[in-house]
Amino acid sequence: MKTSSGRRMRPNPFVLALLAGSTAAMAQTPASSAEDTVLAPVVVRSKYEREDLPARAPGNKAASGARLGILGATAIMEAPVHVNAYTRELAEDWSALTLQDVLENDSAVVFTTNKNHLLQNFNLRGLDMGAMDIATNGLYGIAPANSVPVEMFERIEVLRGPNVLLSGMPPLSSVAGTVNMVTKRALAQPVTDLTLTYGSESYLQGHVDVGRRFGDQQRLGLRFNGVYGSGDMGAKGEEQSRRVGALALDYLGDSARFSLDLYSSVNKIDNGSPGMFNFLGNASIPGVGRLLSPPSGDTNMFRGTHGEYDNSGVLARAEVDFSRDWQGYFAVGGSEAEGQGLLFGTRAYVTGEDGTTRGAIYNVHTKSERRTAEAGVIGTFDTGGVKHRLQLSANVLKHKEGTVNTACNYCYTTNLYDPVVPVFPAAPTWKGYTTQNEYRSLAVADTLGFADDTVLLTVGGRHQTVEMPLSGYSEARFSPMVAAVVRPWGEQVSLFGNYTEGLEPGQVVGVGYANAGEALPPKQTQQVEFGTKLQSGALTHTLSAFQIQRPSFISNSANQLVDDGEQRLRGVEWSLYGQLTKDLSLLGGISHIRSEQRNTGKNTFGTPEWRVRLGLDWQTPVQGLKVGGRVIHTGTQWADSGNKLRMPSWNRLDLNASYATQIGATPVRFNASVENVADKKYWIGTFGDGFVMAGAPRTFKLSATVSF
Repeated sequence: MKTSSGRRMRPNPFVLALLAGSTAAMAQTPASSAEDTVLAPVVVRSKYEREDLPARAPGNKAASGARLGILGATAIMEAPVHVNAYTRELAEDWSALTLQDVLENDSAVVFTTNKNHLLQNFNLRGLDMGAMDIATNGLYGIAPANSVPVEMFERIEVLRGPNVLLSGMPPLSSVAGTVNMVTKRALAQPVTDLTLTYGSESYLQGHVDVGRRFGDQQRLGLRFNGVYGSGDMGAKGEEQSRRVGALALDYLGDSARFSLDLYSSVNKIDNGSPGMFNFLGNASIPGVGRLLSPPSGDTNMFRGTHGEYDNSGVLARAEVDFSRDWQGYFAVGGSEAEGQGLLFGTRAYVTGEDGTTRGAIYNVHTKSERRTAEAGVIGTFDTGGVKHRLQLSANVLKHKEGTVNTACNYCYTTNLYDPVVPVFPAAPTWKGYTTQNEYRSLAVADTLGFADDTVLLTVGGRHQTVEMPLSGYSEARFSPMVAAVVRPWGEQVSLFGNYTEGLEPGQVVGVGYANAGEALPPKQTQQVEFGTKLQSGALTHTLSAFQIQRPSFISNSANQLVDDGEQRLRGVEWSLYGQLTKDLSLLGGISHIRSEQRNTGKNTFGTPEWRVRLGLDWQTPVQGLKVGGRVIHTGTQWADSGNKLRMPSWNRLDLNASYATQIGATPVRFNASVENVADKKYWIGTFGDGFVMAGAPRTFKLSATVSF
């Protein structure tokens, strides 16, 4: 049973590197008998790998473990849930700029906003999630509100399905799962990397990554990442710029550890954006009634517009060892965001067979603010022959948000294939916060290890209080979790199962309903999941089947708003990572999901039944040269809640290559990638009820990293 989050950290990170490397090596080597005289070799970790994180798995695209919120850092084979952890090397292979570039490798994920959109929203295991609901080092309320840059992160951990016990409620209350970003830290060896990236059409970016440890015992660490990029990207003629500054400080004491993360992220767009299109119309605008051929993915529907999103955040954490087996911790942080201009509302109704379209355009001003804190105690102890890892935690998260816009609601005529330049409305005046949510919780979880940890049983629960001061709403619910891992045939096979819950706020019923003023309870989403994990050679497989039941508020025959609707999702997921041979690496998975709105009998829109992401890398005989690619398949899906318009399936081939060499004594790495190699035109997915998006055209990126 893993207890790494409660272990004492040694003061010298280089010693940690040796210990972690030897542990990883022994984990892949059969245990020696007492008569053996040859010891397993000690393998020092890569200079680019953090010593306090689970080691990278063979192939280096995924890690052998992940942080599971209140359960702490856990090996994949011991995790009672379906989880993957993606590495910085995967991001570098695809010259990734944002979270979307990495999550496109996960079959449980489909995006619900255009590629390179100023906002990034996606669907995880059939449920929606936005950037604001991303966790940072295990805490919500820190990540940027619109688009998450990857340059300041070491790992991206994806835990599928509702799990309010593990991580609490996020700011916007998604129950899709947890996506946790792990920030970079200073490593045992100095890091000084300069990366230049060029992307089509003419986007150029510089990224500097500097890390150092200071003092005789290297107790103090500093890591800085700075990014500036600008050029044409997204729609044809659209210009985008990115500025990211991130500073990570940490201190390793004999019995205490401290860390501080700060960041600032600014995204700007000028002169345009792709669009989202509805073919069914509404009560006042008749649609063409059928899905037309998609335009080119870089068709610019909104020339002459501009938008900007500014984010900043801070997170401080302290850990203190009370004894060898008990640890306390405290974390506090927050973030602020402000967006102005063309941020969302890039929608249009297609009314004619020739692509004639009624367009909408919004000039938006939005602000949001989040504050969070967590304190807890972690301990390990034995009761008889049973091992325990117990954690108690208290958490608070406050979220405020306000948005105003000057709208042009479908007020001009344009064309799907040949758009006109719209008149951008005047900027609105921000009028204050209109949403306030306060989440407070107490949680406890105990992982019990039986029979030398061949059986791991996790039981726990979180008592969550939800308050909305502006509406006078206050409710509380207890959400339990029961999960188990059984390894009856050794370390290579794990059987697991779990019952988990997600929690969303209720609401005060508004005017117009017969029960106006009634406070509806929080919505509790329930998941049951069973699966198996297999380590076969250097490959790790996870296969799971699940059912999720998510309640929804609907109007009944008495015109009352009631908690009587339900979305039911049933699915099977398979994911794998590792090495097929010493020269061939695999990463990807297949997901099959059926989602039904039980009160209507309709399938849920925007939920493709089949999702396939399979990537293969080949380390060629040429030293330092690696080539690879991935195949993406997304099955058919309904575009609307009435199941009137069905989007066809689509396939995409992406390729990449990397070459590591030295120029003199200086290491240099070159990366190249091409997405949508065939330059196909296709409808990639949906945003909201009835609106579909075109996939991006052929896009390439070139990058070069110099390590000084």
